[in-house]
Amino acid sequence: MRIQTLSSLKLMQMERCSSLLLLWMVCVFFSCKKKTELEDPAILVKSVYIEMIKSDRVDVKYQFSHLGYQETGVLYYKKSDPNKVSTIHAIRQAESLKLSLEHLEPNTEYAFKVFYKLKDVQQIDAKEYTVKTLSLELAKFALEIKNDSIIYDASGNFTADLIGENLNDLNLRELDVKLNGTTVDLDYPVQLASGKYKITIKGKSKPVNAISFVVGSYQGKEIFFQSVPFVSAGEKYWLSYKPTLLRCYYTSVFDNELYYFNQQVLKWNVPDQRLMVLRKIPEATISVSAVGIQFDEQLFFPVTEKTDYGNINDNSDDVSYRQAYSYHPVSGDIYSYPLEDQSLSKSGRMIENNNCFIHKGELYLTFSLVDQLGSNPSIFPKSDSFIYRYNKATKTFEFKGKLDSKILNHHFVSIKDQLYLLGLVPVYDQGLQMSATLSIFEVSEQTFKPEEIYRGGTVAEPLTFRTKSAVVYDQKILIAAALDNFILFDPSNRELYPVLLKNNINNMYFGGFFSYNNKLHLNADLFFTSQKIYEISIVKGN
Repeated sequence: MRIQTLSSLKLMQMERCSSLLLLWMVCVFFSCKKKTELEDPAILVKSVYIEMIKSDRVDVKYQFSHLGYQETGVLYYKKSDPNKVSTIHAIRQAESLKLSLEHLEPNTEYAFKVFYKLKDVQQIDAKEYTVKTLSLELAKFALEIKNDSIIYDASGNFTADLIGENLNDLNLRELDVKLNGTTVDLDYPVQLASGKYKITIKGKSKPVNAISFVVGSYQGKEIFFQSVPFVSAGEKYWLSYKPTLLRCYYTSVFDNELYYFNQQVLKWNVPDQRLMVLRKIPEATISVSAVGIQFDEQLFFPVTEKTDYGNINDNSDDVSYRQAYSYHPVSGDIYSYPLEDQSLSKSGRMIENNNCFIHKGELYLTFSLVDQLGSNPSIFPKSDSFIYRYNKATKTFEFKGKLDSKILNHHFVSIKDQLYLLGLVPVYDQGLQMSATLSIFEVSEQTFKPEEIYRGGTVAEPLTFRTKSAVVYDQKILIAAALDNFILFDPSNRELYPVLLKNNINNMYFGGFFSYNNKLHLNADLFFTSQKIYEISIVKGN
């Protein structure tokens, strides 16, 4: 009887626990559902731009970060009378929202803000945009680019037609037409069969598919404003940026894991999406801007400079030493590698072209010592360029030689067991060094003597391309000078191709390439608030 009573009590307790568990799961379900329903992500307003300005009308386009709104448009008002607000709704066209502010007063400044309605609640974007209509007397010219887009070639050259009225009354010397702030060339007005006039404009833009702004002024007053899509003609190489969630520092990759060296060694924890501190870095060793390359179970870094100071009152006795460093991810140890006497010098010379590369399973260091670094690429400072190879048996770097050619800003790249060298070389005209141009060489690793296989530009128009980074991409060499300046060299046919951009990055910081998860990544804005690393890809097409 006692056993039956205990069994019954136990069964009742189990049933009660099951009921409580079920009740708890139901509560969690509805609380999660309620939380999900309440937490709608904010809609962000982006890419707001003025499409056209006239004396009585302004055309506006903008985009949203995502859909989900009930209605949208802008609130607008005169800057002189902000209490009198008008509303106009937008219509959706492809990926953009478009509207026109109409029946405006000439030569008047207006302001507008974008709004959208979500769950019957109107949200107004905080940013205010200001625009001024054209004056009535100058609106008689009615200038307009009729084309839906302007086509440019591989170098960015373009032509477009401005259609207008009464253009025969214009004094062309007082007409100034600019593309994104740069003056373009104008042809004389030609009368069309319709009675209107055409002025052909010619110029050069950045070879980027993007919205550009064409502005016309006459006698110092704005008479024309229009934004027009610029589109490349024919098949080209296109580079696109895709932002990632990776932390933005100078990034080193070891066994497909991310390491950062910023006065301490940090590692990116993928599950937690955060950085882990592994150890401190001794002073005057690994630079905070250094990026390591994986070799022999370590991360090796480019050379840094150490100085022995002699007389504190006379720096002529100071001697600078060059050393390389490595980090062993398994043990956490940091190793130093003093280089040979060829790298010793009096202080005052600067390190340039400082990088590491791997060729045929061997690790190399290369760097130049220059007397001074100038912004003018036609001025070649006195320099010496050194090459070292890492000996895995002795764990030391051995001096292999010096570059005997006058090459500024050099970089080595290895593809299919062939070593390539690229950099700026002097351009001579009648025996005088006039400028510098980009050249690419094949190099023998036995003698390190370069043989030129490609020279860009001409004597009159050299290709002055200051390489910041060069990397292998699809058995080609991707060469970068800035975030909006890429070229691609194909060793198979020894041809150089411009790489155009499908999308832009707003700032201009360039932090180098690295490969991660079999994708090429780019550090682009280390010192900016967005702090993003971008995954990049290149395709060929229209």
